[in-house]
Amino acid sequence: MPTPLGKSPAQDPLWLTPKVWEQILGSGTDAFLAAYSPELRAERWGNTLRWISSTSLSTPPPAPPSSFLWQPDRILFQEESKPTASFLQGNGFQVEVTELGLRYEIDLTPGIAPGLFPDQRENRLHLKSIRPTRLLNLFAHTCAFGVLAGSVGAETLNIDSSSRSLARGKKNYQLNQLSGSTHRFWTEDVRRVLPRLARRGETFDAIILDPPTFAHGGRGRAFRIQRELEPLLLACLPLLSPSGSLLLSINQSETTPADLHSLAQDLLRREAIPAHLLPGVRPADIPMERMPSTLWIVRQD
Repeated sequence: MPTPLGKSPAQDPLWLTPKVWEQILGSGTDAFLAAYSPELRAERWGNTLRWISSTSLSTPPPAPPSSFLWQPDRILFQEESKPTASFLQGNGFQVEVTELGLRYEIDLTPGIAPGLFPDQRENRLHLKSIRPTRLLNLFAHTCAFGVLAGSVGAETLNIDSSSRSLARGKKNYQLNQLSGSTHRFWTEDVRRVLPRLARRGETFDAIILDPPTFAHGGRGRAFRIQRELEPLLLACLPLLSPSGSLLLSINQSETTPADLHSLAQDLLRREAIPAHLLPGVRPADIPMERMPSTLWIVRQD
């Protein structure tokens, strides 16, 4: 089996404590960040352990601690800057995982987003706790928030410009026996859809606004978060029903949670929209530096 060669990491990764490991598994979840340092991290994806490094290594990365009572069937190693991965054990990039008792199809092919972001797990748990009846899932990717909402009985509308991502999202719905006309999947530019939803008078008691930092757009309409964030939030607020909750999430190092809070507070004050702001929740396995800035906006009118 090929072994990645190069220098040793500057800092050995720290594994989760056995207590946190068991707590995560006890929530019906087997997809999480298992070990971390700034240079090297280990991700558990079901029966697979994937190592991702900022550099090549002189020796294979360590095995999981025996206290976890878990040995992966498959181990991958990937350098962040390279389009290939080495199989240190097993083979194949496709795996199925569970999060909060729900099933998701994951693709670990280098260069492709796996299909689930564990850093949003606690925010999905919060969404479950408010039991929405209608969810608008913007920049839906593979629809993890939609699956969660659908599992507690909500109607869902998932919107993303990538038909490939939404196809994976539909598969996730099928894995969890969610089907029917109450779940919609629109391959469209979110910026064009929001005014149309407002004209139709549609409202939602939960909205997920988790835009990319940058994305190519058709007809010269590239998406840049610095330019788009405030207009997007302004377009979403009329769609949020009284007492509804909106998750605002920005995965950009320049935007801190305090920045997000200030932006939302100023915009709500300017638009005279009464709302309560709640900080997003960071899962126990995610270091602060890898957590997107997240904020829940709860309307109070």
